[in-house]
Amino acid sequence: MFRGSHKVALLLFLGVYFFSGLSSIGTSFDSRWTVYIAMSLWHHGVTNLDEYKGPLRESGFYGMECVDAQGHAVALRTDTCQGHWYNGYPIGGPVLTSPLIVVAVGVMHLLHPVIGGFHSSQPVIQGFLADDFDQAHPVIEMEVASALLAAAAVVMFLIGRMFLPVNRAVWLALLFALGTSAYSTAGRAIWQHTPSMLLLTIVIYLLLRAEQKPELAGWAGLPVALSYTVRPTDALFVIVFTAYVAWRHRRYLWKYLLAAAPVAALFLGYNFSVYHAMLSPYYHSDLSGFLPQYWSRWGVGLAGDLISPGRGLLAFTPVFLFALWSMLRQKWNTPLAPWLTALSVAHWLAVAAYISNWWAGHCYGPRFFTDITPIFVLFLIPYLEQWGSLRSAARVAFVALALVSVGIHLRGGWSLAVYRWNVDPANIDQHPERNWDWSDPQFLRFRISAANGRE
Repeated sequence: MFRGSHKVALLLFLGVYFFSGLSSIGTSFDSRWTVYIAMSLWHHGVTNLDEYKGPLRESGFYGMECVDAQGHAVALRTDTCQGHWYNGYPIGGPVLTSPLIVVAVGVMHLLHPVIGGFHSSQPVIQGFLADDFDQAHPVIEMEVASALLAAAAVVMFLIGRMFLPVNRAVWLALLFALGTSAYSTAGRAIWQHTPSMLLLTIVIYLLLRAEQKPELAGWAGLPVALSYTVRPTDALFVIVFTAYVAWRHRRYLWKYLLAAAPVAALFLGYNFSVYHAMLSPYYHSDLSGFLPQYWSRWGVGLAGDLISPGRGLLAFTPVFLFALWSMLRQKWNTPLAPWLTALSVAHWLAVAAYISNWWAGHCYGPRFFTDITPIFVLFLIPYLEQWGSLRSAARVAFVALALVSVGIHLRGGWSLAVYRWNVDPANIDQHPERNWDWSDPQFLRFRISAANGRE
């Protein structure tokens, strides 16, 4: 599309992939079973994990549910399943990433004769050297997640090139890849947010390109449909983008729906085969914050997800202050911009309504905003477009906040202390008030207490 851009895109992909993939911290928490699902699909063509009862038992059956022949799912903590063991999280992410995981495991097999003689004191690395995907699954996840992050950065670069010269498009992509939750969350493991974020970036790219090639709007139906199989809150993607295509590209709406139909059919077919229902239990999340009697708690979540030192979007990515101003002032002159603003607001309202866990459990920073990180980054485009005409104070502030954002999110890939913050001095899930403690913000935790075995 842009002469010479493919070379820059390749270098960008490799740079982001290797930087993220060589980071010291991986966070295989909720994604714990993604590699196992991929291997089960590869070897047996099924998504249950019955053959991995040893690892399931060792993990305390974390994130697992027993599904009986009638489709009833029960979370158990003992090996008494009268059915099959399934991961309780959405199936879309593990299925979409399974080819990359299988390739990563294959590379590990191929390298074993060469690297098998080496030893590491880190169990995860030793597992990779020993050709043991059970022990090495966190590093496999991180490598695959880093590849998805790098792909999203390339798409971000291509979007940037629609509005910016090459160098500024590169800076936009690098800010996205290193200075946001795209790196500190999506790049650390195959969270639901990781493929969700990439799919959103692809959708936006297709719809922006559709201004010149309207037929591309029809293809957007495929990544939009896939996004819902990855994460329930991506139902907002389905609503907003379907409405946008119906408004802006009505002539191609039938192609959009046709592109989405196979994904919907496969997703529903899978759910009926396992759960005897249209949706798995995970898709029935409690959003009680919308009920009037819980509005005060919803308000806490709304404020916390935006400004708290423990999980606030603006606390961890302060350069997004410019993005919010851009949204409010409608600075980004594209027909899609108001719809992306509406999607961002709807997403914020929805994740905060999860009042029992608005802080997103054990993680680093504003994890619940990771999916829509591309939107906030794209609303920075107007400043880069007009960089030469901006006041010096605005340019200094933008660069300073961008560097602070990068510094904060890099800690998510290199510091164990920021993750120990979740349980030290008290478990954040039992004491969510810690999210508001400005004397101990997560991103400024540099030491691990002696009580935890470190200085």
